[in-house]
Parts: sequence; structure tokens; C-alpha cells
Amino acid sequence: MVRVDPGQFDQVIINLAVNARDAMPGGGVLTLRTSAVAVAEPVQRGPELMPPGDYVLIEVADTGTGIARETLGRIFEPFFSTKEVGAGTGLGLSTVYGIVRQTDGFVFVDSEVGHGTTFSIYLPRIEETAPAEVRPALSAEAAEGDLTGNGTILLVEDEDAVRLFGSRALKNKGYTVIEARSGEQALDLLRGDEAIDVLITDVVMPGMDGVTLARLVRTERPGIKVILISGYSEDVARNGIDPDEGIHFLPKPFSLKQLAGAVKLVREGGKP
Repeated sequence: MVRVDPGQFDQVIINLAVNARDAMPGGGVLTLRTSAVAVAEPVQRGPELMPPGDYVLIEVADTGTGIARETLGRIFEPFFSTKEVGAGTGLGLSTVYGIVRQTDGFVFVDSEVGHGTTFSIYLPRIEETAPAEVRPALSAEAAEGDLTGNGTILLVEDEDAVRLFGSRALKNKGYTVIEARSGEQALDLLRGDEAIDVLITDVVMPGMDGVTLARLVRTERPGIKVILISGYSEDVARNGIDPDEGIHFLPKPFSLKQLAGAVKLVREGGKP
């Protein structure tokens, strides 16, 4: 047993798998392994000190291009990316790091250029017979009860892993989901004839950012509910938008249940 939000851990695995895919443009092998390990002595990896104890180890390994040694120390920094400009925000691995560390776990990476990369996630083992409740990022009201709904959601997110994660969650709850990879693509859809009930947009994207998109939507189609998502604090992410303007906020990382709960509340006129 480990203590982790299943929805958030879905996001960890999806992010690492998508990164592995991108690192193997010519094909390769993605391997996921789990094992129970006992760590007898403290483990020092860079600034991280993992105490001794019993852990569940989850390894995500690829046979891709690998990561240069001078880059390894920065890969978990927000907005640091080894991808080409416009190919990613650099938030995928920082999201992975944040989710793992908030569960008192550790994530380490070993890589060799030309020979692939392995991410090793250590989650403390617990003796409880049932999963303990992880503190939600949203109010309890948003994370409980019947989360099914209907309507059309426009989900704008340039990170493939996060967009897949969100789209799947909402479709499973009964919503119709239209996906866009950029603010510009979303704006084209919004200026069409499509009936859209809720816009969910990441704040930081190449080109048009989410705040600019939200302001345009509030002006051009004020009937659409808007939810901003961001790994930054709400004050920073809003960038001057007052909560009273009807634009809501959902912090990253979020679980499947929290995302569906936020949409449900906004559709019913509440605030996440």
C-alpha cells in the first residue's frame, strides 16, 4: 500500500510515458516496472536526501536519445525544457516532481546520451489496509458526490499528457470534449458555430496565453464559463483578472475527480 491520489498518479505516468515517446522518434521500448524495496541507508541524490525505509519503486525506462549530463540537474525546474521551442512548456516534469514530493516520495533520473533514460519513483510503503485520503486541491464539495454532467467543454492545453488526462476524465463523466493545442486554435473554434459551455485553458502556452484567451472569451462570448489551470499560484496565474469577472481557477496538479468537480460546480453556478 502507498498513499497517493490515483488520479494524480495517472498524470505522473502519462507525463513520463509521453516524454519517453518523444525521446524515441525512431521507435524504441518503454518499460514500466514495479517492485518493493528496502532502503537500509540514507540515499543522497543531488539536493535530495531519501531516508531509509520500505518503499514501492516504480521505474519508467526508455531506450531513447537520453539526457545530457549537464542538463540532468535542471529537468525538474518549471519551464525548463529540452524540446524545441513551441514543442512543450517544460511543466510536465515539474508536475511529476510536485505530485511525487507531496506524497513524501522521491523521484530520481538516470540517463546516458544515446542509451535511454530511467525515472525511478520511490513511494513510502504504509501498513494501512485502505488508502488514506489525500488533501484535495479543491474544496471537499468539488471532490465528492455525483460528478457526472453534460455539455460541451473546450479544453486548451499544449502539453499532450495533461490534455489527454483532462479529456479522458471529462468524457468519462458524460461531457463532450473539444481539444485545442493553442490559444489561437481555441479562438478559431470559439469564433465558429460550435456551442461551448465551458472553456478550460492552461495559463502558460506558446503564442497566445490562457489569460489573454480568457479575456477575449469574456468579451466575445460572455455566456461561456471559464476555468484557468496553472501550476502557479492563483494571484500570479490570474495576471490582474479579478475573480468577480467570472473566471475561475484550478491549481495544478489536480486529480481526475477534482477536474470533474470543478466543471460541475462552475456549470451549476458555483466556484471551485
